Amino acid sequence: MMKVITLSSSSRGNSVLVLGEKTNLLIDAGINVTTLVEKLKVLNVDPNSIMAILSTHEHSDHTKGIGPFIRKYGAKLYVKQEGKEALLKKVGNINLAKVVEFFDTDFCVGEFNITSFKLPHDATSCVGFRISNGTSAFAYATDLGFATPETINYLKNCKLVILESNHDEKMVVSNPSYPDALKRRILSKHGHLSNMASAKVVCELAVNNVKQVVLAHLSLDNNDPKLAFDTHCSYLLAQGITPGVNIKIDVAPAFNLGTLFKIN
Repeated sequence: MMKVITLSSSSRGNSVLVLGEKTNLLIDAGINVTTLVEKLKVLNVDPNSIMAILSTHEHSDHTKGIGPFIRKYGAKLYVKQEGKEALLKKVGNINLAKVVEFFDTDFCVGEFNITSFKLPHDATSCVGFRISNGTSAFAYATDLGFATPETINYLKNCKLVILESNHDEKMVVSNPSYPDALKRRILSKHGHLSNMASAKVVCELAVNNVKQVVLAHLSLDNNDPKLAFDTHCSYLLAQGITPGVNIKIDVAPAFNLGTLFKIN
């Protein structure tokens, strides 16, 4: 069995915990290490049991706690080769023997087989992950300006998909606090996935054996959990897909622990 739970998910900080029979790992650690460890302890997970942190990219809302965590608890850091230099500048002084580069081929961490896939985002290198325990798989894809057909293929047939639903486009455009350059960045093909763009991906997943999606990385300024959920439900219903029946939709909390999913 594999267990998956979001520890934090927003523009301010992101981290996902993956628990296996003998292997525990994190995807990103973009929150304060003290908060991260507190969340692990609430879940009765020993921080020393974390074998690895899989890094998606170098932005601070995904890396903030990586350096302190590795320095204290000794987990290995897995990073895409072309993003290694940028990431190491963010995490500070860590034992380089703990840093493992991965490439475009699958790799293993303990009992998990891991496939990375490129995501279009304004980072040196940004990836999503498909993680399998040999019998079932889940996928994680946030920080993407748009979903390519290749990206969607990696998400198909997963028991669980954690997918970005960052913003409502109208809220971004009308946000008086955001300069035009930032608006263009968010809305660009190397920015973030909107609620509607995410809903269109979920529609494809619903007809390709995905039964559970978690909407993640919601903007605190340009989105709302209910709005994200309702946008997806309305679009799916318009396509003849019934949320909660054909596919279940959950929204990851920004700061609290999310739903614990058990994947057989």
